[in-house]
Amino acid sequence: MNQEETVASADNNLESEKANGKEESLEEKLSKELEASKKEIESLKDSWARERAEFQNYKRRSAQEFAHVKREAIKSIVANFLTPIDNLERVEATTNVTDELKPFVEGVGMILKEFYSVLERASVYRFQPVGLPFDPTTMEAISSEEGEKYKEETVVEVYQAGYLIKENDETFSLRPARVRVGRPKAGN
Repeated sequence: MNQEETVASADNNLESEKANGKEESLEEKLSKELEASKKEIESLKDSWARERAEFQNYKRRSAQEFAHVKREAIKSIVANFLTPIDNLERVEATTNVTDELKPFVEGVGMILKEFYSVLERASVYRFQPVGLPFDPTTMEAISSEEGEKYKEETVVEVYQAGYLIKENDETFSLRPARVRVGRPKAGN
């Protein structure tokens, strides 16, 4: 309601009250209208605050959804490259290399380093957990051995490297490391 409508409304109400014999003073009338306007302002402020909160929630949800979609896209693409990378690692790990094959194996090693660099730029990291405590969320135990030298379940050998995606302070397993675990003897 604009100011002219408010004044016109007040005048109409005043005339109708005079006709009814209930004449209110102009001051009382304006006081009532002021109170009604204050209530309307509070209502609008409340509505604005709710809309602002809803928009903040929308922005937060959108950011979370974007991060999730990005992480899933990286997982999907990188997961397809892991097997070829594993095969290149096997070539690089070859021990009986002739002089003829040595440059080839060194070239494969350079290609692997380039792959690792590209993965790290996408926040994907290779990890070899030898000597670390066994963590079932990022590792898969393929075999185990018991021994006196183990105080807790410890990774003894890595059969296949694991890969992690790091975002902010969170880490997600892309592929668990396949490992052999050393366990303390059952009686200890």
